[in-house]
Amino acid sequence: MAMAVNPIPPDLPDLVIHRILQLLPTKSAIRMSFLSKEWQDACCLGPVIDFNEGGDDNNLHEHTKFVENILNRYLEICEKDPNKRNLEKFKLHMTRYSSRDANIVTKWLIFSCKRSVKELDISLMPVSELNYDMLSCLDPLEASRAASRMKNLFYLSRMALVSLVNAKSVTTLNLEYVRMKKIYNKHPISVGLLPSLKSMSFKRLHFDYEALLSLISECPFIEHLSLTSCSFQGDIYMRSSSLKSLEIDRCEALLVRVYEAINLKSLSVVSGFGSSEFSQLEQVIFRDCLKLKCMNIHASHLRFLNLDGCHNVKGTIDAPKLEFFNFVGYLKCKFSLKAPNLRMTRIELIENWDREAATSNRQWKHFTTLSDFLQEFGISKSLYLCVSDFKAVIFPKDFRKTLSSPIFPNLEELHFSAKIPCLQVR
Repeated sequence: MAMAVNPIPPDLPDLVIHRILQLLPTKSAIRMSFLSKEWQDACCLGPVIDFNEGGDDNNLHEHTKFVENILNRYLEICEKDPNKRNLEKFKLHMTRYSSRDANIVTKWLIFSCKRSVKELDISLMPVSELNYDMLSCLDPLEASRAASRMKNLFYLSRMALVSLVNAKSVTTLNLEYVRMKKIYNKHPISVGLLPSLKSMSFKRLHFDYEALLSLISECPFIEHLSLTSCSFQGDIYMRSSSLKSLEIDRCEALLVRVYEAINLKSLSVVSGFGSSEFSQLEQVIFRDCLKLKCMNIHASHLRFLNLDGCHNVKGTIDAPKLEFFNFVGYLKCKFSLKAPNLRMTRIELIENWDREAATSNRQWKHFTTLSDFLQEFGISKSLYLCVSDFKAVIFPKDFRKTLSSPIFPNLEELHFSAKIPCLQVR
């Protein structure tokens, strides 16, 4: 005789139910919450909410079920939770996002921020006639326009932005497949609107004009920023005295400008070299990078590079089309330069030379370091060299004999200046 199976699980202690739900993916946990009120209540206890739609096809029926049965249902449950527990992390990954889903996404963002969420992880791959990855087949200008026209790309609405910029608790923000608009803060405050934010990672985002600049300006303690395959209406421009690590990987922009990055320690820029054709960065400008230690720049279309204020950086620069390099800093910096088309180099060394040695007949100890430093730019045809004391670059005869070849074998033009005394040679 067949035995009847009771579909309702036996009564279990709340801690046991909570532990079971913790071990399940969020979607499965929500389905379990339908069993009874006890399971429904326990479903709201977890500090992490993780929605991963899964699937890479355009099955809109499955997507509708995910939105209606999972997202809407669970939001109703959580909003009824009288304890209003704080969240450690909210993750929402969609693979069939459309503009119809903007409302539920915004509601979840607002809810998460109200629950003092610490980490936001949002990825909204759109269902669109123009796939985002197709932008790689277009030239930079057309790719930018196409990204702006993508109707199904989630555009952070005013309401969603308000929820984000009032999220005082958020420490980590990860966004993918989102269009970011400029934040207009009508009532600027000294601490910024995102005072706890430490790390931001953006993939396949489209930034409106100065949207990135306005966002970073509201993050006074941001330390890590990663930009991957992002497009920009304009150039990549930012100012941050707290930023310590910056990664720019295959982004669509012709110019990168980073100012006042006095605490930046690690820098990585990758553009071109077999990546998407619209990743054609041509100019990079960094100023006030006083603490920069590690730098890697690999940019196949880069033509202009400016590094200002470097004290002790070790960097690799692979830029086959680089024509102009400007450096202001100290001899402690070491570069490995691969730039066969370098045409013009400007170097300003700002260290204070040993005055006692300068007024005596003793040889200075920096000549080897200086010659090694200059040899990295030996391919250059034009050199602008500025030092504090002209004697610093007058190599003794005995030292010149140790050099196997001229430092600048292809040099055609030299501009030299020194503060003590002022001397110019052409």
